[in-house]
Amino acid sequence: MMKKWMIILRAYSWPASLVPVVLGSVVASRQGAFSWLDFCLTFIAALAVHSAANLANTYYDFRNGVDRKETADDRGLVDGLITPRAMLQTALGLFAGGAAIGLLLVYKNHVPALLWLGATGFALAWFYTATGFAYKYRALGDIGIFFAFGPFIVSGTALIQARQFLPEALWASIPVGLLIVGILHANNMRDVRGDTEAKFSTLASILGAGGAKRLYFFLILTPYLFALTFGSIWPVILCALSAPQAVKLCKMASKGDFSALVPETAKLVAIFGLLLSAGLYFSA
Repeated sequence: MMKKWMIILRAYSWPASLVPVVLGSVVASRQGAFSWLDFCLTFIAALAVHSAANLANTYYDFRNGVDRKETADDRGLVDGLITPRAMLQTALGLFAGGAAIGLLLVYKNHVPALLWLGATGFALAWFYTATGFAYKYRALGDIGIFFAFGPFIVSGTALIQARQFLPEALWASIPVGLLIVGILHANNMRDVRGDTEAKFSTLASILGAGGAKRLYFFLILTPYLFALTFGSIWPVILCALSAPQAVKLCKMASKGDFSALVPETAKLVAIFGLLLSAGLYFSA
């Protein structure tokens, strides 16, 4: 049962929401502001909304004919592990749970700015593939995911903890946001054929094989330059420990091993993000 739900929820992608919460909390702690209760609530809310977005994405990809049994790597619906109706209902329930926690944090911590930040994040999550607009299919998914999982979650977490926007949180969110877009881009490189047959566009399909790989290298390697900008040697040293994983990913992308590239990129998000967080903590 647990394995089935890990497949349905795409648990391999969870570092994309959990790492930004850790990073935003560390940035706030450098200002002397940290609450374990707020951390746990934010952690749960981020995981709920991310899982809801994954389910909604799977539901609409299946309904729109993007995911088919013969080609889809997202197996929740095509293998009948859950019905479409149950998937949509679960997604809406998780969205509602995440929203409830968000409202609690707005009230408890007196941060009304979290309302518009959260509302924008929810919109980016829902309209990714839902409704007629579905910005993922218009080659805008990379931009939306960058803001949703980078600046929004990291800055939002720091706002919850410190009760104010912290410029350092916005800056620290950029390298993690780029890596998280790398997960999406690897997924889109894998799905070029299916997306093209369904007449949908992503950056991977527009750029072609060579251009898509070069963009992936940029997304994976640029974050290491950001480690040099935090005014301490600790982020540089610790982030460098994840470099072998980044080199491995670049080799996999060069060979076109895209199915394995997606979860392996999520692994780099976890490793790099936690090492960056540790580096910022030690440099405080």
